Amino acid sequence: MKTYPIALELTVWMDLGLNQYEVTIDEVSKISIKRTDDVLRSRELSGNEVSTLMAAIESLRVPVSEEPKEVAAKPSASYELIVESAHFSLEFNWEDVDLKGASAQAFTSVAALTAVVESLDLAH
Repeated sequence: MKTYPIALELTVWMDLGLNQYEVTIDEVSKISIKRTDDVLRSRELSGNEVSTLMAAIESLRVPVSEEPKEVAAKPSASYELIVESAHFSLEFNWEDVDLKGASAQAFTSVAALTAVVESLDLAH
């Protein structure tokens, strides 16, 4: 069976700042951390890190959320996560307020994958 590379791109807008994580899972897996198109650092991923990422990707569930009935707080962070391979492409957009209240369960698996990607930034 032929395996295909997986690419992840996580963009986080927080306090008017922008962090972008680009992860490639392939024969040589790596992560690049960018800020406004400048690559801050890049490194290869270990086998354990790739295994953790694959487990998080395999547990992804497509979230279905409802619009909040009242705006309790202004979001302090918003996220865009894109996961692509030769056979699929998934894109998720959400705000930190979606991780609270009624919408919390919908984004559990997406937030878990996001946390794994962010944890790979050793200087974070």
